[in-house]
Amino acid sequence: MRELVNQDLLKQYVTQYKLEDIFENPIIQEMKLFQFDQGDIICSNGQLLDRFYILVEGKLKISIILPNGKSLLLRFNNPLALIGDVEFINNSEVRSNVEAVKSSILIGIHNKLLHETQSNNPDFLKFLLKNVSYKLYTFSNSSSLNLLFPVENRFASYLASTLLDDADSSFANEIKSSKLTEIAELLGTSYRHLNRVVNKFCKEEIIERKRGSLLVKNKEKLKLLSNGSIYE
Repeated sequence: MRELVNQDLLKQYVTQYKLEDIFENPIIQEMKLFQFDQGDIICSNGQLLDRFYILVEGKLKISIILPNGKSLLLRFNNPLALIGDVEFINNSEVRSNVEAVKSSILIGIHNKLLHETQSNNPDFLKFLLKNVSYKLYTFSNSSSLNLLFPVENRFASYLASTLLDDADSSFANEIKSSKLTEIAELLGTSYRHLNRVVNKFCKEEIIERKRGSLLVKNKEKLKLLSNGSIYE
């Protein structure tokens, strides 16, 4: 993570996402830009956040830790997603892991300042409510995904969300085969089952194994199997 000292870029994001309609001017003046590279952790389970983050560019992967210690994928976040909103409301520790899927830019605002100035701002509170409601929906929906969608669809959606991005030619185009155990856990399946799906996708020429990595070979077939990216 690194801070981007670029007021012009910050103003561009504020205007693009109409943040001046949500936050009062003193808050906008205190906003800072932070860049996270692919694979960087924005926050993790048990952490206390001192900042409230707004995703304005890039993509994030959200997972939770289950009582048995395993991780489960909840969703992928695109702009304009919030990180730390539930923790801000409850003044609690982080309950999920948030990772940058690709290079991402977030606006950071100190929680203390928000509590002092925005707790009675109806526009800000409506903004929070909308995002928290979405998170509650995706949390309850994640269990249904594991019951309703076969592993083939879940894995295809995972690949589509992490490997395909027509608007960004620099987006990652491969996943290391060594990460299959981690991916299987996130998708709520076993490594053995996921490996069978990988072999099936390779046989159908949807993906291919190459030098210890998985690469997409047929984007259209993958998108079709992903059911419109069920994790987004």
